[in-house]
Amino acid sequence: MLLFMMMSFLKLFRNGRAFLFSHAMNVMVGAKEDRQLMTGLHTVADVYCSDCREVLGWKYERAYEETQKYKEGKFILEKSKIVKENW
Repeated sequence: MLLFMMMSFLKLFRNGRAFLFSHAMNVMVGAKEDRQLMTGLHTVADVYCSDCREVLGWKYERAYEETQKYKEGKFILEKSKIVKENW
């Protein structure tokens, strides 16, 4: 089971809602790559579940715009991948 700490706020993700976290556990971080996102150019790395290897979201490694620097080192995780409902 994934354990996440210090959720800061809800954001929109590719397939719905996602959360921005300052820490994530039981995940693996993939290779860094530059991506043009809705908020500008960022260097990101996909984040995978360390158990099932499913992509859960990404980690912001670098933000090129000053207004986006607060995201550096933080994780975007898709709600539908980390929340188990009706169990």
